[in-house]
Amino acid sequence: MKNFTKILKFFTIVIICQLLDPVISSIIIEEQFDNSSTYTTEISLKEIKKIDSKLQKSNDSELIEEYTWSVMRYDHLGESANFGIINMPTPTPGTILVTSNMMSIEVCRAAVSVYHKDKMDTLKALEEFDIKNMLFRPISMIWTMLSDSISLPTSYRPKVNAPEMGLLGEICFRGNLVGDCYSQTSFNTAVLRLCGFSADEVFGLNMPGHAVNIVRIQDEWYVFDSVQAQFSHKAIYDSYKPPILDMIFWIENDKYFINFGVDYPEAWPYLDIPFSNIDNDTLINIIEHIVPLLNNSDLGMSNWNIHEFMENATPCPEISSIGMPYCVKDAVGSTFEEKVQSLIVLNKMFICNQTGGDIPNQYDRSLYSSGFLFVEYPQAYANAAKYAEWTSWFAIRLDTRTPNTDCFMTSFWIGLNIINKKVMPLGCVAFSDFPYFRRSGSSLDQSIMAYGTLRNMKKENDFWGADDLFILVTEDYKGYLAVNLNDTWQYLSFDRGPIIDNAAPCNIKMVFNEVDYLESWYL
Repeated sequence: MKNFTKILKFFTIVIICQLLDPVISSIIIEEQFDNSSTYTTEISLKEIKKIDSKLQKSNDSELIEEYTWSVMRYDHLGESANFGIINMPTPTPGTILVTSNMMSIEVCRAAVSVYHKDKMDTLKALEEFDIKNMLFRPISMIWTMLSDSISLPTSYRPKVNAPEMGLLGEICFRGNLVGDCYSQTSFNTAVLRLCGFSADEVFGLNMPGHAVNIVRIQDEWYVFDSVQAQFSHKAIYDSYKPPILDMIFWIENDKYFINFGVDYPEAWPYLDIPFSNIDNDTLINIIEHIVPLLNNSDLGMSNWNIHEFMENATPCPEISSIGMPYCVKDAVGSTFEEKVQSLIVLNKMFICNQTGGDIPNQYDRSLYSSGFLFVEYPQAYANAAKYAEWTSWFAIRLDTRTPNTDCFMTSFWIGLNIINKKVMPLGCVAFSDFPYFRRSGSSLDQSIMAYGTLRNMKKENDFWGADDLFILVTEDYKGYLAVNLNDTWQYLSFDRGPIIDNAAPCNIKMVFNEVDYLESWYL
C-alpha cells in the first residue's frame, strides 16, 4: 500500500507538470498517427558497409562515454541523480544534429518540397515552410518555478533532432516540428545544404541565448531566424540585432566549425579554444560580411580581431572537413516520396563511409544521435539511460527495499506512463528520457528506460550493477530487459505487458548493457 501511494503521488505531480507545460500538456491526448511520419524502409547493412566486422565485444569505456554525450545532445551541464554531470558532445550538439538530420525523412521531405533552382526562391520557400510547420518550444517559467519548489529535474533543455521534432509536433496542438532555436537552426542548415547551398554558403550561428542561420546568396548575406518568423512571419533579414548581446560564439555546419570562444569557460572549457577548419580567405570574407550584418557583433568573449583569431585558431580534431556531397538534384525517382527515400539512402551511405577514424568525428557521432542500432558501441544507449535526468529522478522515488520489488515497480511505472508504440524509425532507439516527453515508445525504448531506472536503484547496499542487467533485441526489434534475480535470469517484457517472464525470448539479434556488446544470449 505504501508503494502504491508513492506511485500515485508522483504520477499526480507529473500530470500537474504536464498541464502547465505548453508542449507536454498536449501529450495527454493520444492521436492516430500517419505511418508516413516515420520512415519504414530499413537500409540493409550490406548496402551501407560491412558493419558486421565491427560488431565485436568491446569494453572501450572511453569511446562509450564519448558517444553517450552524442546520444543525449544536451547543451547544459545538467546532472543526473546518481552518476554526475551530463557532458556536452564535442565540439557542439549542432555539428552532430546537422548530419543526423540529413538522414531523416523530415529533413529530406522538407528539402525536396522547398527546393528551387533559384536559391533565393528556395530560401523564401523555406521561410514559408517554417512559418507553417515550426513551433518554438521555450523554457516554461512556470515549469522552472514548480521544479524548484518540488525538486523536479530543472535542466529541461534537450536538443532534439528532426525525427524527435516531428514526434513532438504530432502531439502538439499547433506546429508539426517542435524544438528550440538551436534545434530549428540545425534543421534548417541541413535542409539548405540538401537544397544545393554549399558548405561556404550556409551556417548555423550561435550567440548568447539564441541561434540563427546565416546564408549567402551570390554576394549577399542574410540572417534566417525561423523562431522570429513564428511571431513576425518573417525569417529573412538583411540586418539583424542579436536579442541579448552583440556577440558571435561559433558558426558550424556539416563541414566547418569555427569557434571564437564562449561565456563561462569554466563550464565549457572545450569551447574556450579558438577553432577553425576553414581556409583563411573564405573565413575573412564571411566575417567581413556577417559582423556588420549582426550589428557589428564581437567575435567571442575575447573580441578577436579576425587576423589575431586566425593566428591562434587550430583545426578542430572532431571535425572531418568533408562535407555532404548530395542534394535534391541527385535524388532519383518519379514521385515525391521516391526522391525523398533516394536522398535518405544516399546520405546514410555517405555518412557511414566517413566513420571509423582514429578520432570520432561529426559523422560517427551522428549515427548515435540518430539512435541507430548498427553502430559499433550500442552500449552508449544503455549508458545514456543511466545518466538521463528524468529516468534517474524517477528511479530514486520508486526505489524499494528488495530487488524483486524494484523490478515490479520499474515495469509497472513504465507501463503506466508509456504507451507501447514504435515512434522512432525502424532500427533506431529513443534516448531514455524522450518517451517521458512523448508518452510513448517501443518495447525496446521501454527496455532501455528500465535499464536506466534499475541502474539508479539500490540493490542491497549498492546500485544495481551493469552485469546484472542486459538489454535484449530480437530480430524484429522487440526489446526485453534481462535481470539477474537471485542468480536466476528473468525478463521484463513491455511488448505483452509489462510482465516479468522466466523464459528468454527467441530470435535474439543483439545484447548489450553499458559495458558489453554480445551478438547472442546464452544461459
